[in-house]
Amino acid sequence: MLLLSGCAATMPSMEIRSDRNPAGNFAAYATYAWTTPPLQAPAWPAQDERVSFDWQVRGLVDQQMTRLGYTPVPAGQSDLLLDYGVRTEEASMNDDWGSYARYRAEGGTQSAGTAWVMGYERGTLIVDATDARTRQLVWFGQASAVVNPSLREQRLPEAIGRIFASFPPRTAP
Repeated sequence: MLLLSGCAATMPSMEIRSDRNPAGNFAAYATYAWTTPPLQAPAWPAQDERVSFDWQVRGLVDQQMTRLGYTPVPAGQSDLLLDYGVRTEEASMNDDWGSYARYRAEGGTQSAGTAWVMGYERGTLIVDATDARTRQLVWFGQASAVVNPSLREQRLPEAIGRIFASFPPRTAP
């Protein structure tokens, strides 16, 4: 599978976006659960790349939620429901060096001619949080970058860390 970007100044960049619904009462949220079950029960080895990616995303999101003070609980007992999705799209670029430089800065590896003529694939990881009682979306975050599977292991932890930088921490009751 794909995705996202960098750790040090030499790592490719990514675009981060998030937003919080003003109607969400984060002071009332203490627990969370996943909306959907994992693709495969956690038993090594993973069946395929999709399962491995699913485990990675869920594990990294769980780490962030714990760091922010939220407690995982079984579905049906949570204040928040979490889910994630991945979207890819074919992207094109202008035939200029500035566009090509941005593409390369995001981890693109094709030559200028190939990227200008053929375009490239862009991936977006989206994580959202829904109020379990009202089923209203209360927060979402996303990271987008040029798809480069060889950078996924480095990009994914950084992407999720940066996505959750805007997630409201748990406040004591």
